[in-house]
Amino acid sequence: MRSQPNQKESFMSTLTTGKRTLLTLSALLAVSTAFAGGKLPISSQGLVLWIQKVPTGIKTRDLSGNKNNAQTTSLIVSNSPSLVSMQDTHQLTLAMWMKPNSIPDEFPVPISKGGYNTPGADGGYELNLNWNGDNDLIFLSGNYQAETAGANGSLINNHLGEWIHVVVTVDTAAQVIQFYVNGQAYPNITSFGSLADVNFNVTNNLYIGEPDPAANVNRAPYDGEMQDVMVFNRTLSADEVQTLFTATTPGAKPGRRR
Repeated sequence: MRSQPNQKESFMSTLTTGKRTLLTLSALLAVSTAFAGGKLPISSQGLVLWIQKVPTGIKTRDLSGNKNNAQTTSLIVSNSPSLVSMQDTHQLTLAMWMKPNSIPDEFPVPISKGGYNTPGADGGYELNLNWNGDNDLIFLSGNYQAETAGANGSLINNHLGEWIHVVVTVDTAAQVIQFYVNGQAYPNITSFGSLADVNFNVTNNLYIGEPDPAANVNRAPYDGEMQDVMVFNRTLSADEVQTLFTATTPGAKPGRRR
Protein backbone atom coordinates (compact mmCIF):
# COMPACT_ATOMS: atom_id res chain seq x y z
CA MET A 1 0.00 0.00 0.00
CA ARG A 2 1.20 3.52 -0.76
CA SER A 3 1.41 6.68 1.29
CA GLN A 4 -0.79 9.63 0.44
CA PRO A 5 0.28 11.61 -2.65
CA ASN A 6 0.22 15.36 -3.10
CA GLN A 7 -3.45 16.32 -3.17
CA LYS A 8 -2.82 18.74 -6.06
CA GLU A 9 -1.92 15.78 -8.23
CA SER A 10 -5.01 13.71 -7.39
CA PHE A 11 -6.93 12.26 -10.34
CA MET A 12 -10.39 11.86 -8.86
CA SER A 13 -11.45 13.58 -5.65
CA THR A 14 -14.42 12.91 -3.41
CA LEU A 15 -16.84 15.77 -3.88
CA THR A 16 -20.15 16.59 -2.28
CA THR A 17 -21.85 18.00 -5.37
CA GLY A 18 -21.37 15.89 -8.47
CA LYS A 19 -21.37 16.63 -12.17
CA ARG A 20 -20.36 14.12 -14.83
CA THR A 21 -17.98 14.99 -17.64
CA LEU A 22 -18.44 13.52 -21.13
CA LEU A 23 -15.24 13.34 -23.15
CA THR A 24 -14.38 11.59 -26.38
CA LEU A 25 -11.71 8.92 -26.35
CA SER A 26 -9.39 11.09 -28.46
CA ALA A 27 -9.75 13.99 -26.04
CA LEU A 28 -8.94 11.79 -23.08
CA LEU A 29 -5.85 10.43 -24.75
CA ALA A 30 -4.74 13.95 -25.59
CA VAL A 31 -5.13 14.99 -21.96
CA SER A 32 -3.27 11.97 -20.65
CA THR A 33 -0.28 12.57 -22.99
CA ALA A 34 0.15 8.81 -22.84
CA PHE A 35 1.34 8.20 -26.36
CA ALA A 36 3.08 11.51 -26.97
CA GLY A 37 5.33 10.99 -23.96
CA GLY A 38 6.01 7.32 -24.66
CA LYS A 39 6.20 6.72 -20.92
CA LEU A 40 4.35 3.43 -20.64
CA PRO A 41 6.82 1.07 -18.91
CA ILE A 42 5.49 -1.99 -20.80
CA SER A 43 4.53 -2.66 -24.41
CA SER A 44 1.67 -0.45 -25.61
CA GLN A 45 0.36 -3.25 -27.80
CA GLY A 46 -3.38 -3.58 -27.26
CA LEU A 47 -3.65 -0.39 -25.20
CA VAL A 48 -7.01 1.24 -25.99
CA LEU A 49 -7.27 3.69 -23.07
CA TRP A 50 -4.78 5.20 -20.65
CA ILE A 51 -5.84 8.06 -18.40
CA GLN A 52 -2.90 9.25 -16.35
CA LYS A 53 -4.44 12.38 -14.93
CA VAL A 54 -7.89 13.62 -15.91
CA PRO A 55 -9.07 17.13 -14.99
CA THR A 56 -11.79 16.09 -12.58
CA GLY A 57 -12.84 18.59 -9.96
CA ILE A 58 -13.75 21.08 -12.69
CA LYS A 59 -15.96 23.70 -11.12
CA THR A 60 -19.23 24.72 -12.77
CA ARG A 61 -20.73 27.93 -11.49
CA ASP A 62 -24.40 28.25 -10.56
CA LEU A 63 -25.62 31.48 -12.19
CA SER A 64 -28.87 31.59 -10.20
CA GLY A 65 -27.14 33.29 -7.30
CA ASN A 66 -27.91 30.42 -4.93
CA LYS A 67 -24.32 29.14 -4.99
CA ASN A 68 -25.31 25.60 -5.99
CA ASN A 69 -21.99 25.17 -7.73
CA ALA A 70 -20.96 21.75 -9.06
CA GLN A 71 -17.73 19.84 -9.55
CA THR A 72 -17.00 16.75 -11.61
CA THR A 73 -16.70 13.44 -9.77
CA SER A 74 -16.72 10.91 -12.62
CA LEU A 75 -16.08 10.56 -16.34
CA ILE A 76 -17.92 9.11 -19.30
CA VAL A 77 -15.89 7.97 -22.31
CA SER A 78 -17.90 7.74 -25.53
CA ASN A 79 -18.11 4.27 -27.02
CA SER A 80 -15.67 3.57 -29.84
CA PRO A 81 -14.51 0.54 -31.87
CA SER A 82 -11.35 0.25 -29.76
CA LEU A 83 -13.36 -0.03 -26.54
CA VAL A 84 -15.09 -3.16 -27.87
CA SER A 85 -12.07 -4.57 -29.76
CA MET A 86 -11.59 -7.21 -27.06
CA GLN A 87 -14.53 -9.02 -28.64
CA ASP A 88 -12.18 -9.85 -31.51
CA THR A 89 -9.04 -10.51 -29.46
CA HIS A 90 -10.96 -12.44 -26.77
CA GLN A 91 -8.75 -10.77 -24.18
CA LEU A 92 -9.13 -7.84 -21.76
CA THR A 93 -7.04 -6.15 -19.08
CA LEU A 94 -8.28 -3.48 -16.68
CA ALA A 95 -5.54 -1.76 -14.64
CA MET A 96 -5.60 1.19 -12.26
CA TRP A 97 -4.28 2.79 -9.13
CA MET A 98 -7.10 3.47 -6.68
CA LYS A 99 -7.35 5.11 -3.30
CA PRO A 100 -10.86 4.46 -1.99
CA ASN A 101 -12.02 6.74 0.79
CA SER A 102 -14.98 4.59 1.74
CA ILE A 103 -17.21 1.77 0.52
CA PRO A 104 -20.46 3.76 0.53
CA ASP A 105 -22.85 1.06 -0.64
CA GLU A 106 -22.97 -2.60 -1.48
CA PHE A 107 -21.10 -2.51 -4.81
CA PRO A 108 -19.17 0.70 -5.68
CA VAL A 109 -18.00 0.75 -9.32
CA PRO A 110 -14.57 2.13 -10.30
CA ILE A 111 -15.07 1.28 -14.01
CA SER A 112 -18.04 -0.02 -15.99
CA LYS A 113 -19.12 -0.56 -19.57
CA GLY A 114 -22.30 -2.59 -19.86
CA GLY A 115 -24.42 -4.48 -17.39
CA TYR A 116 -27.30 -6.87 -17.00
CA ASN A 117 -30.21 -4.95 -18.48
CA THR A 118 -31.33 -5.49 -22.06
CA PRO A 119 -31.54 -4.57 -24.86
CA GLY A 120 -27.96 -4.29 -25.93
CA ALA A 121 -26.33 -4.11 -22.52
CA ASP A 122 -26.10 -7.74 -21.40
CA GLY A 123 -22.32 -7.91 -21.46
CA GLY A 124 -19.39 -5.54 -21.53
CA TYR A 125 -17.11 -5.33 -18.49
CA GLU A 126 -17.49 -4.04 -14.95
CA LEU A 127 -15.23 -3.94 -11.89
CA ASN A 128 -16.87 -3.66 -8.46
CA LEU A 129 -15.75 -3.26 -4.89
CA ASN A 130 -17.70 -5.10 -2.18
CA TRP A 131 -19.22 -3.44 0.86
CA ASN A 132 -19.73 -6.84 2.53
CA GLY A 133 -15.96 -7.31 2.64
CA ASP A 134 -15.97 -11.04 1.97
CA ASN A 135 -14.92 -10.68 -1.68
CA ASP A 136 -13.14 -7.35 -2.09
CA LEU A 137 -13.03 -7.31 -5.93
CA ILE A 138 -15.65 -8.53 -8.39
CA PHE A 139 -15.51 -8.63 -12.20
CA LEU A 140 -18.72 -9.01 -14.17
CA SER A 141 -19.75 -9.31 -17.80
CA GLY A 142 -23.38 -10.16 -18.43
CA ASN A 143 -24.13 -13.39 -16.56
CA TYR A 144 -20.45 -14.10 -15.84
CA GLN A 145 -18.98 -13.16 -12.47
CA ALA A 146 -15.60 -13.71 -10.82
CA GLU A 147 -14.46 -12.57 -7.37
CA THR A 148 -11.51 -12.64 -5.00
CA ALA A 149 -13.06 -15.22 -2.71
CA GLY A 150 -12.25 -15.02 0.97
CA ALA A 151 -10.39 -11.71 0.74
CA ASN A 152 -12.33 -10.50 3.79
CA GLY A 153 -11.04 -6.94 3.51
CA SER A 154 -7.37 -7.83 3.11
CA LEU A 155 -7.13 -6.39 -0.41
CA ILE A 156 -9.29 -3.25 -0.35
CA ASN A 157 -11.61 -2.73 2.61
CA ASN A 158 -8.92 -2.75 5.30
CA HIS A 159 -6.81 -0.26 3.32
CA LEU A 160 -9.13 2.70 2.81
CA GLY A 161 -7.21 5.92 2.24
CA GLU A 162 -4.21 4.03 0.79
CA TRP A 163 -3.09 3.72 -2.81
CA ILE A 164 -3.70 0.20 -4.18
CA HIS A 165 -2.77 -1.11 -7.63
CA VAL A 166 -5.49 -3.34 -9.10
CA VAL A 167 -5.34 -5.35 -12.34
CA VAL A 168 -7.81 -7.82 -13.83
CA THR A 169 -6.87 -9.94 -16.86
CA VAL A 170 -9.48 -11.91 -18.80
CA ASP A 171 -8.94 -14.47 -21.58
CA THR A 172 -12.29 -15.77 -22.80
CA ALA A 173 -10.75 -18.22 -25.28
CA ALA A 174 -8.48 -19.84 -22.69
CA GLN A 175 -11.21 -19.55 -20.02
CA VAL A 176 -8.84 -17.80 -17.58
CA ILE A 177 -9.31 -14.77 -15.33
CA GLN A 178 -6.77 -13.38 -12.86
CA PHE A 179 -6.84 -10.59 -10.27
CA TYR A 180 -3.63 -8.83 -9.20
CA VAL A 181 -3.27 -6.50 -6.22
CA ASN A 182 -0.04 -4.53 -5.80
CA GLY A 183 1.64 -6.68 -8.42
CA GLN A 184 0.74 -10.00 -6.84
CA ALA A 185 -1.70 -12.55 -8.28
CA TYR A 186 -4.58 -13.37 -5.95
CA PRO A 187 -4.68 -17.17 -5.58
CA ASN A 188 -8.32 -17.85 -4.71
CA ILE A 189 -10.81 -16.86 -7.44
CA THR A 190 -14.40 -18.04 -7.53
CA SER A 191 -16.41 -17.66 -10.74
CA PHE A 192 -19.98 -18.17 -11.88
CA GLY A 193 -21.08 -18.71 -15.46
CA SER A 194 -18.85 -19.30 -18.46
CA LEU A 195 -16.23 -16.97 -19.92
CA ALA A 196 -17.10 -18.45 -23.30
CA ASP A 197 -20.44 -16.63 -23.12
CA VAL A 198 -18.95 -13.21 -22.39
CA ASN A 199 -19.94 -10.52 -24.91
CA PHE A 200 -17.67 -7.46 -24.94
CA ASN A 201 -19.37 -5.96 -28.00
CA VAL A 202 -21.90 -3.64 -26.37
CA THR A 203 -22.60 -0.07 -27.46
CA ASN A 204 -22.58 1.42 -23.95
CA ASN A 205 -20.25 4.25 -23.05
CA LEU A 206 -17.41 3.62 -20.61
CA TYR A 207 -17.99 5.00 -17.10
CA ILE A 208 -15.14 5.78 -14.72
CA GLY A 209 -16.11 6.42 -11.11
CA GLU A 210 -19.77 5.51 -11.44
CA PRO A 211 -21.95 2.63 -12.61
CA ASP A 212 -23.20 2.26 -16.15
CA PRO A 213 -26.92 3.14 -16.04
CA ALA A 214 -27.56 -0.34 -17.47
CA ALA A 215 -25.92 -2.00 -14.47
CA ASN A 216 -27.70 -3.70 -11.60
CA VAL A 217 -29.60 -1.29 -9.33
CA ASN A 218 -27.47 -2.21 -6.30
CA ARG A 219 -24.40 -0.48 -7.76
CA ALA A 220 -22.98 2.72 -6.23
CA PRO A 221 -20.56 5.46 -7.36
CA TYR A 222 -16.90 4.97 -6.47
CA ASP A 223 -15.71 7.18 -3.59
CA GLY A 224 -12.03 8.03 -3.89
CA GLU A 225 -9.19 8.78 -6.29
CA MET A 226 -7.88 6.87 -9.30
CA GLN A 227 -4.85 7.24 -11.55
CA ASP A 228 -3.29 5.43 -14.50
CA VAL A 229 -6.60 3.87 -15.52
CA MET A 230 -5.79 1.54 -18.41
CA VAL A 231 -7.78 -0.74 -20.70
CA PHE A 232 -6.05 -3.26 -22.99
CA ASN A 233 -7.53 -5.61 -25.56
CA ARG A 234 -4.97 -8.22 -24.53
CA THR A 235 -4.03 -9.93 -21.27
CA LEU A 236 -0.95 -8.55 -19.55
CA SER A 237 1.57 -11.09 -18.32
CA ALA A 238 2.40 -11.40 -14.63
CA ASP A 239 5.76 -9.70 -15.33
CA GLU A 240 4.03 -6.79 -17.07
CA VAL A 241 1.64 -6.36 -14.15
CA GLN A 242 4.57 -6.32 -11.75
CA THR A 243 6.32 -3.73 -13.92
CA LEU A 244 3.26 -1.48 -13.95
CA PHE A 245 3.11 -1.68 -10.17
CA THR A 246 6.79 -0.93 -9.59
CA ALA A 247 7.33 1.64 -12.38
CA THR A 248 4.32 3.91 -11.84
CA THR A 249 3.75 6.23 -8.90
CA PRO A 250 0.29 7.31 -7.76
CA GLY A 251 0.09 11.07 -7.33
CA ALA A 252 3.02 11.74 -9.66
CA LYS A 253 2.89 14.20 -12.52
CA PRO A 254 2.08 12.67 -15.93
CA GLY A 255 5.04 10.75 -17.31
CA ARG A 256 6.93 10.58 -14.02
CA ARG A 257 8.36 7.25 -12.98
CA ARG A 258 9.88 6.07 -9.77
